[in-house]
Amino acid sequence: MSAKAGKPLVQTDAGAYIAWSGADQPELATEGLGCGLLMLRPLGFALPHYADSNKFGYVLGGSGVAGVLPVAAKERVVRLEAGDVIAVRTGDVSWWYNDNDGHADDLSILFIGDTARALSPGDISYFFLAGGNSVLSGLDPVLLTRAWPRVTEEQAATAFRSQPAVLLTRLSTKLAGVCPREDDRTGLVVNAGHVAAGTLKTVTASDLAGLGGLGFSAVLGRLEPGAARAPWVLREGAAQAVYVARGSARVQVSAAAGGEKLLMDEEVAAGSLFVVPRFAVALVAAGAEGVEWVSLIKSARPVVEHLTGEGSVFGGLTARVVQASLNVAPELVKLL
Repeated sequence: MSAKAGKPLVQTDAGAYIAWSGADQPELATEGLGCGLLMLRPLGFALPHYADSNKFGYVLGGSGVAGVLPVAAKERVVRLEAGDVIAVRTGDVSWWYNDNDGHADDLSILFIGDTARALSPGDISYFFLAGGNSVLSGLDPVLLTRAWPRVTEEQAATAFRSQPAVLLTRLSTKLAGVCPREDDRTGLVVNAGHVAAGTLKTVTASDLAGLGGLGFSAVLGRLEPGAARAPWVLREGAAQAVYVARGSARVQVSAAAGGEKLLMDEEVAAGSLFVVPRFAVALVAAGAEGVEWVSLIKSARPVVEHLTGEGSVFGGLTARVVQASLNVAPELVKLL
């Protein structure tokens, strides 16, 4: 098991989409996790689509606009800023747009999802309503006219075959009539704000109603240069996918049960993704520039238990039991 960078699926003047696959990281498929990174240059536009996985998006940088059309509901159009978390459910139609021009920053959105019920566990699959790979472009225009009153065969053929772009396109001018509504953010988007060094910030359904019933949470973490987080475990048996957003770290992940003592022990750079399996213990030590990460934990209300330090598991056990179990001096037990 190791951390890996994603692979570009699309790279154009509009931006790029980078994906992680269970074929490259089998642990993603095993734990039913998936990840992708959307980067939109100014006036870059991600064509309307739906996916086979529940997921959340986290805005790493830049600003832009998104439209989300939930199943059997009204479209919601929202302004996105760095630090925003947005919930997107299986089947929701969405589009993404960097409405800035000139020398503005790229809009970067990380998506992490639950792929346990996806067509290919470990991968988030997308189905586009427009573009060169649209699910509609192959339909017979003659049949469409029979299902689409007052439309000619030529119009039916034109409607779904005029956009040559795949996934992303760069617009020549700003989209007119696209108006984000502040009220549309309610329950769909929340800003996670600043994450203090040495802490975890967890976003659950109590913070963002859109996560309700999805069975996972978004977690943000940050460490100062040279700092380390005490070994932790999710005792309810939840797996997690961890994306390193900034900086670097040395990461160790222990074996969940028997076998090799370490599943992973390596230096992890920004842009990498790794998995902490169910019941495994993780230890993160920041590099010279510190480290920031974004993770999906497959638990609606995760409980992160640290194994050492104040308030830890060892701290909660009877001191004599710890001493006998570890076969160490009483002084070391006090330090634990």
